[in-house]
Amino acid sequence: MTQKGIWLLLLLCISVTLQARQQGASITGQVADSVSRKPVEFATVVLMQAADRKTVAHTLTDNKGDFRFTGVAYGVYRIGITMLGYAPLLLDTIRVDAANAAHRLSPRYLSTTTQQLSGVTVAGKKPLIELQDEKLIYNVENDIDKDNSSASDIMRKIPMLTVDADGTIKLKGQTNYKVLLNGRATSLITKDPKEALKAYPASIIKKIEIITEPSAKYDAEGIGGIINIITQRGVIGYNGSLFTNYNTIGRYSGGGSISARRKKVGITAYAGGNIDQSHNSNTISRQSLLPGDKGLLEQSTEFKRDNKMLYGSLEMTYDIDTANSLTIFGNGNISKMTQLMPQISHWSDSTGKPIQSGTNNSDSYSQGHGTGAGLDYQHKFRKPGHELSLVFNMVNSYGDGHTDNSQVYVPGTDSFYRNNTVFTNRAIVTQADYSLPLPHEQFLETGFKGSFQYNTNTATQEVRNKEGAMVPNPSRENIFNTTLNVLAFYVTYRFKIGTKLSVKPGFRLEQTHQTGDFVSTKTRINSDYLSPIPTVNITWQLQPMTSLSFSYSRRLERPNIFAMNPYVNDNDPYNIFYGNPNLKPSYANSFGTYFNKIMEKITFNAGLDYTFINNSIQNIVTVDPAKGISATTYDNIGKSNSVGISTSMRFALTKKWNVSINGRGSHSNFSDGNTIHSSGFSGSAYFNTDYNFGHSFRADGYCYFYSGSPSVQGTSGSNVGYGFTLRKDFLDRKLSVSIAADQPFRKQRPAISETNDPAFHRVYTSYFPANTYTFSVSWRFGKLTTSATRNKSVIDTGM
Repeated sequence: MTQKGIWLLLLLCISVTLQARQQGASITGQVADSVSRKPVEFATVVLMQAADRKTVAHTLTDNKGDFRFTGVAYGVYRIGITMLGYAPLLLDTIRVDAANAAHRLSPRYLSTTTQQLSGVTVAGKKPLIELQDEKLIYNVENDIDKDNSSASDIMRKIPMLTVDADGTIKLKGQTNYKVLLNGRATSLITKDPKEALKAYPASIIKKIEIITEPSAKYDAEGIGGIINIITQRGVIGYNGSLFTNYNTIGRYSGGGSISARRKKVGITAYAGGNIDQSHNSNTISRQSLLPGDKGLLEQSTEFKRDNKMLYGSLEMTYDIDTANSLTIFGNGNISKMTQLMPQISHWSDSTGKPIQSGTNNSDSYSQGHGTGAGLDYQHKFRKPGHELSLVFNMVNSYGDGHTDNSQVYVPGTDSFYRNNTVFTNRAIVTQADYSLPLPHEQFLETGFKGSFQYNTNTATQEVRNKEGAMVPNPSRENIFNTTLNVLAFYVTYRFKIGTKLSVKPGFRLEQTHQTGDFVSTKTRINSDYLSPIPTVNITWQLQPMTSLSFSYSRRLERPNIFAMNPYVNDNDPYNIFYGNPNLKPSYANSFGTYFNKIMEKITFNAGLDYTFINNSIQNIVTVDPAKGISATTYDNIGKSNSVGISTSMRFALTKKWNVSINGRGSHSNFSDGNTIHSSGFSGSAYFNTDYNFGHSFRADGYCYFYSGSPSVQGTSGSNVGYGFTLRKDFLDRKLSVSIAADQPFRKQRPAISETNDPAFHRVYTSYFPANTYTFSVSWRFGKLTTSATRNKSVIDTGM
């Protein structure tokens, strides 16, 4: 499809949607105080399907206490009303049909209460795990372990996610996925998702959304799917929290959040910081398998960190009137990191005779900062669900640092060199989304997005000469500048077949233009490609609170610019890394079938998924037999596929005792159609139980197992863990104190990974500290809360 054709298609869709007729019934009413009989302004009114209490629309009462729902499809509904300082009110069922198309309800009166409200749905406390359309939702706010956990810790509990011993998070076994914060890319997470999520406190997270087969509305980037972290936000009145925790392995964190709203203005802000002074170690054993050369390299490395980070975010929302709202948001982070890596190496020949030994100290020092800012405008038409939103988002990041490498080898020569790096990144995103409800429960969404990213990176090396002076090494200078621009258009259309079957096909088209100028190697990249992305989601409502769904999504992995950089990283001279500028994009086709059942005491989810990829981008390790140096780079290996089964269940044994279980098993294949072929099984299981002893005292225990997973040339390490949390609330649950023990009967956690090749066999063992304890204190303040923000920021607004 030509670019001219894309624009014509867009104009056609906009023309159709803007001319679509608004049909349907209306429901109006008024909310007032039960004592004074005065109107209650800014109360949240939720329209729900009577069968399953699924939210259809929500609005706020005006200055006269009035509310209105228009364009309501025929059906049976219930209305829930919540307001700060009042008990929630759930109205009787309302039938909307041709004979009852206009409902004017009599005034409804709210009674004051001192009880904490449970949420916008009015239907009570949400389950820990929910399934909504293509999203699996983990409600972190209901997890009692959240005050002494990081986002990475919480993700161990979520179906379809696994967390390796080093904190590497995998979604359906994939490490290529998108991580968003409140639907947006941020400098904090974009730079290094693994480390950022280990540092991000779970106490300020409301929920985490897992989207494995995203609809066409979402960016196509991310083979595994999307992880969207939603923070606490959106209140009437004000509330906030302060938290701090200390971990015995040398991690400290603290911070706070506040949300406030008065009439038309709402503010949500959070800030925090953390210090990581933890230690861990690893060993590498690599044996040559070449005939006549069975040499063995053994290395042991210590990792000593001293990392500090500050971060914060501010969001301000202004409701211009009942139809228009404007949100301004910003975020930022500052980091300073030090990592000392003393390493000991021993090299021996086929007979075990020592050939060479030595030490290599690689000490890294870096600092950086990132900022993000944006504007979100939303217009709501009179018909619920009929909306137009415009988004502008800009993310900047900067970092500089150096690594000092000192080497002493016997026999051999001593050396000292310093690798310096400086990088900048800027990403600008503009997006427009339009949604239109149509008669007979049909729904149309369409929109555009433009993403423009620019990166610079400069790497230089200085070498200590015989006189002890540091002099530049021109042969190791590396400068590269890159751009990545993506234009996208999408359309989705949801319709129903009968009363129980909902179908949502979609189509997305992304035009990618990527350039790279690697100045030192005189290598240039100029790549253009058009990516059609079809999607479909089919949901069958078997009965109230029971559903079966099928999803398909085509996904895209663009080559990461750092994976394309041919610059050689030789901080560890025996294990070097460099990129491949010839990498091509990779496409994945992902299918999923999911079953969801919510009963009074049991929530059950199960899923079967299958993904196949062409030109899969993978790490490849080779060894130079003459020098004994292993080199890691990236390549499009050919084809890979994976089939997986996921299940989760949470049930109440008693009113005070809950149990959660989730697990996943999968089988993966990798092949280049020639010499590379690898396959294997992987599995994970997580068990959690919590008990309420009464008197605001609770306990939580968990254990997990991850078998590791196959890779192109071997397997990743397994991971086993267990622990418990004790928590006590004071002062009407405003003050919470907890202690968490992680693997209290183990000194350390080993994780073993293997790499197999006809020329060598390598075993990589990481040792992480265990027997750790976390002490946490949190304080909640403010008035009663209830969600009332009208703003609905566009999901996935970042590259």
